[in-house]
This record gives sequence, C-alpha cells and structure tokens, in this order.
Amino acid sequence: MTSAFYRRLADGRFEPLTPATGSWNRAHQNGVAVAGLLAQAIEAAPTRSPMKVARFTLDIMRPVPFAPIAVRIVPVRDGARMQLIDAEIVAGGEVVARASAMRVRMDESPTAEETPPAHPGPDDAPPNPVTSVLGAGHPMETRVVAGSIRQPGPGAFWATFNADVVEGEPMCALARSAMASDVGSAPSSIVERGKWSFANVDLSLYLTRAPVGAWVLVDAVTISAGAGVGLVNSTLADERGVFGRAHQTLFLAPIEAAA
Repeated sequence: MTSAFYRRLADGRFEPLTPATGSWNRAHQNGVAVAGLLAQAIEAAPTRSPMKVARFTLDIMRPVPFAPIAVRIVPVRDGARMQLIDAEIVAGGEVVARASAMRVRMDESPTAEETPPAHPGPDDAPPNPVTSVLGAGHPMETRVVAGSIRQPGPGAFWATFNADVVEGEPMCALARSAMASDVGSAPSSIVERGKWSFANVDLSLYLTRAPVGAWVLVDAVTISAGAGVGLVNSTLADERGVFGRAHQTLFLAPIEAAA
C-alpha cells in the first residue's frame, strides 16, 4: 500500500493515489482524503500571530473526481486575534469541495477538561478495523472499541495514520483530526449495510486543542428523523482526554437510488 494519499505535481496540482479512492464510487475520491488535503492546506497558510484552529468545516458540493486537482487558499479575514480562511478544491474549472477554518490567537486561560469516554486505549484495542479496507498496513489504521460494523451504532474507534497526506510532507494534527472524524459515520450507522448508502456531505470540527500522540479516538452516534437525512455527532479524544467534537450530515438513500 502506498504511503501517501496524494502526490504534488510539478504544476502545483495534487494527484490522488490509491488510498484516496472513493468508498462509494472508485471514479471519485473519498472524504477522508479530501478532508486531509484541505486541512493540510489551511494549516500551511501563514498567520499574523501564533494561532490554533478552533473550528474547521468541510462541504463537498460535488463528487471529487479521481484525477489531478488544484487547491487554492482564499483569505476571508486576517486579523491578529482571529483569522477566517477558506481552502477550495478545483476540478474541471469548478469548485467541488471547500473547507473553512476559524483560527484564534493563543494565550493563557483557565482550563475545564472533560473526562474521556471509557474505552480501551489503542494499545489494548483488538485489531478490529472499521471496515476491512482500513486494517493493518493501510495508511489509515482503525481499531473498533465499541459497537460493531455489522450492527447499528453507536460505535467508537481509534485511528492512526501510517502515511502522509501529501507525499513527503508530514501530516499536521488538524488533518489527523479531520480524517479520523470523517469515518465516524461507519461504526455508528443506523441503516442496513449493503442496502443503504450513508455518505456524508459535510464535516464540522470544533477543537479546544490539537490531538496529542499518534492515535485519535472517535466516539460516534448517528441520529435521524427519517426523510433521507442523518446526523453524526462524535466526541474526539486522545490518550490525554477529550479535545473536540465533530458533526456530519448524512445523505441516506437505498443503494439502487444512490447508484
């Protein structure tokens, strides 16, 4: 298995590699890769003072084709205390996905930390991946610690990455958080696998700090009132404790209708 999701081309575009292949359609890229690429681009953008990402949102407007794509940064507000910045994926002359981040200045303040969910740590977790694809040896390795991928959720898993987002460029903490969160819909799914699709069309992260260590815990619950829409709510933690929340909107459809 290749050790990166993308390769940077000489013209500045990004060529998707095998791990970026779509989960629902191999002609498209998967949301994990798209989230990581846009998060990496945002983290690389300069700031006027030391800042951290407090909010990251991703919208996938159209399927991202499995072909070279361009990423462009769009500054919205560049202050010393707060920065708003967008990153867009452009394919065929159209914006097909975009991410927006709010970065705030870093300073000392009181803490109010949250007790992490009571799950085994990654070293004590069995080698049980969220899907058969994301097992040992894949650039994204997952270990389920609550629920079952064969039964309706909720569920929880640890995730780590044995690869770069972009070949030769170290993966940033924001990318690890976003990429792990994108899989929250898998162990928490409420629909019968093989008969329903549950692709997420967006992703929102709210973070108090960056994850520490190699592993990210995603503890996810999916809710729905019918009408073809679901909502995934995930608690994000590492071995130190909780560091954020993630939310996804799901497009629920019978497999035949989604094809």
